Amino acid sequence: MRRGFTLIELLAAMAILAVVSVMGVQALGGVFQQRAVLNRVDDRSAALIRTLSALRQDLEAALPLPTTGGLSEAVTAGIRVEPGRLGWMRGGLADLPGDPATGAGSVEWSVTEGRLSRRAIRVLPGTGGSSQVMLEGVTALTLVPLGLAEGDEA
Repeated sequence: MRRGFTLIELLAAMAILAVVSVMGVQALGGVFQQRAVLNRVDDRSAALIRTLSALRQDLEAALPLPTTGGLSEAVTAGIRVEPGRLGWMRGGLADLPGDPATGAGSVEWSVTEGRLSRRAIRVLPGTGGSSQVMLEGVTALTLVPLGLAEGDEA
């Protein structure tokens, strides 16, 4: 008597192998798709953290602005508020070699075409600042005074 597999047994084994292979490929495709989604979320979270960190540093370095009485009567930094735009004077901007050491300038945050941008301009003649896109997908920029609850009037 010969020992071996019949054609039916081989076909059944190949069919089972094919089904298991298809399931494995689908599971692997799902893993790659989920990985892509998580990478997008991670990139967005990192961009948000960088943006909030830069905004916090700009606000912490805000310079007091003098009143009409002179420098001795300095008040808290004034913030220019326009629709979709905030700006203020800040210190601590890096000085370039050969430039007078001012370290001061203005910073402006604005929303244009769904992008939140930051522009820092040093206080030196002829030194314009370039705008840097900080975050994509932003629709509005709003300043809310502390201590006001939603629905309260200023």
